[in-house]
Amino acid sequence: MPLPHALLFAGPKGVGKRETADELALRLLCESRPGPYETACGTCASCVMMASGSHPDYRLVQPEAAEEEGEGGESDKKKSKQIRIGQVRELEEFFHVGGHRGGARVCVIDPAEAMNPVVANSLLKILEEPSASFYFLIISHRWRNLLPTLLSRVRRVMFNPPAGRQAQEWLARNKVPDGAKWLDFFGNAPLAVADAAASGRLRKLDAIIADLLDPQEPLAQAARWEAHVKAEGGLAMEELVIAVQKWLHDLGQAATGAAPRYFPQQNKTLSALGQRLSLPLLLQAQRQVGQLRRWANHPLNPRLFLEDLCVRAFRPLGL
Repeated sequence: MPLPHALLFAGPKGVGKRETADELALRLLCESRPGPYETACGTCASCVMMASGSHPDYRLVQPEAAEEEGEGGESDKKKSKQIRIGQVRELEEFFHVGGHRGGARVCVIDPAEAMNPVVANSLLKILEEPSASFYFLIISHRWRNLLPTLLSRVRRVMFNPPAGRQAQEWLARNKVPDGAKWLDFFGNAPLAVADAAASGRLRKLDAIIADLLDPQEPLAQAARWEAHVKAEGGLAMEELVIAVQKWLHDLGQAATGAAPRYFPQQNKTLSALGQRLSLPLLLQAQRQVGQLRRWANHPLNPRLFLEDLCVRAFRPLGL
């Protein structure tokens, strides 16, 4: 059965979608023509070019660093969260030009939700003209948010988190320190845990969660959290808001006698906090923090945003 010209690898972050796409791209471009269930040879000219990042028949489309003018007129490169229309237009030129190596051509798009509707519609024009030798490997962590017209032109492959024991064994094999204790927080996605550990974000999350388990005056809390967001390689604001959402969820679980989902090791502490909170105010806080998450990637003033977050999140505890 021939491989569809456009595959959508869908599922939560950290379960191997991008790694699978990279391996499949390598195999499709390998010139040794591996058989069924075989991986790319790693030694042919195509594999060598892929290893060096210079293969002429491969494209990776993802949010790029863009130059933005900083203070004093200096330009800084900041990672964009959007795939730009110009990137898809360049891809269209690549699609209509013949291959350089006489074999397959492959494009990986990561992630698809980084395309706004205008950019996604531009990609649709290419997907509507499938080529026998051109393959799209599209990655999405939020595939339900994609345009229905885009979903109708791809074959979806679902990725789910591994079993708990498999995830723990993978983290142990890859020597991720204290990785197992974070699996519940990251939805049992071991690669997400490993990425957070490698980037140093686990240490910052540890500090955030310690604050949540011993909440203090909201404005002082916001000032401390601002340092974690502004530090080099710091937490993204949305990641911080998600941590607060998970804490509020587990507070509700503990208050009603249910087991925590994200912080099972902190059941005793959460139960103690649950005894002093107001359930109606907790439901209100959960709803309000969910609304704040929509603006987390574009806060007009980070300090004010965090102060608002802390005031709303800690109100059920009487703070």
